[in-house]
Amino acid sequence: MMRDRSLPSYCVISPGSVLDFTAGILGKGPVMGPMVRPDQPGFHVFDRLRRPEDLVLEYTTTTMPPKKAFFPPTETVFRFSAGDPPNLTPVRGDPPWVLLGVHPCDLSAIDALDRAYSFPPPDRRWRHNRDRSIIVGVDCMPDEYCFCDSLGVSQARRPCDLFLTEIERGYLVETHTRAGGELLGEARTSNALGQDFLEAEHRRRQKALGIQARLSADPGRLADFLEAEPFQEIWEDIAARCYSCGSCNTTCPACFCFTMDDVFHWDLQSGERRRAWDSCQLLDFAAVAGGHRFREDRWQRVRHRWHRKFLHLYRRFGRPFCTGCGRCSRACTADINILDETNRIIAAATKGRGHA
Repeated sequence: MMRDRSLPSYCVISPGSVLDFTAGILGKGPVMGPMVRPDQPGFHVFDRLRRPEDLVLEYTTTTMPPKKAFFPPTETVFRFSAGDPPNLTPVRGDPPWVLLGVHPCDLSAIDALDRAYSFPPPDRRWRHNRDRSIIVGVDCMPDEYCFCDSLGVSQARRPCDLFLTEIERGYLVETHTRAGGELLGEARTSNALGQDFLEAEHRRRQKALGIQARLSADPGRLADFLEAEPFQEIWEDIAARCYSCGSCNTTCPACFCFTMDDVFHWDLQSGERRRAWDSCQLLDFAAVAGGHRFREDRWQRVRHRWHRKFLHLYRRFGRPFCTGCGRCSRACTADINILDETNRIIAAATKGRGHA
């Protein structure tokens, strides 16, 4: 997961050359990127690319985050069968060689997962998949749900190897790692000119102006507020609307909890161990032997989600595990907006204290 990084170098690639570049890398290994959902035109999904024409770089967001390239929603860890001794066969996934078209908020989320899964004991499956992949980022334009700028990730580049910004001549390409430079060797490029940099900077300014949704306090202050205040009425009010469906967690690019299950075949002599994404909003997430649940009340699970995103992991890793992508708010079946509720918490914490 750690790559040699230096100051970026720049070049320009035309739209037609992007297709040729994509076709070239498709011939060398599996590639995942954003494409139109075949079952829902108008929506986009990260999926295995079969043709370069399927790649869509101008998209707002995807329902599911690109973390699934390295951490599938469900996967087999190993297969087992009875014997003396029992037979265990590890199963390795098939990560993409290249993950294309990742937005800054999702780059930041992958960086967060790199930190979480490197924390002792490290997650070997995540590391196996990440070490074998190259990431190509692309800049985006926000919608009304995006508040990435408040979290300092609207211009995130780590951990991408290449990054594309749309300009009139095509894309301004930033090369951030040696692996990215070697991958770019497959493409026809031209030198970046002064006008290209001016256009890229203009696009960044337009993007910043387009992000209207904002946190009303610094994430560090939010962690302090959550640590100091109970906010019982707010948790209960959110819980009264929440269905505990888990959509917020399953669409989040920075959530990393999973469950393990052993699945037996019909012969009862063989089976496989699977791991799958899990959600702290589900009733049985914190269930233990004997039937006890540590967060049986819904408001406790709601509180845990906010504490996890903005307090506990902030204290451990020095950053919130929210990137302001807005996926959870878009997906929530109860129309609970994480930004609105977080600003409500901030307002309650600062009321009468003279804070802005």
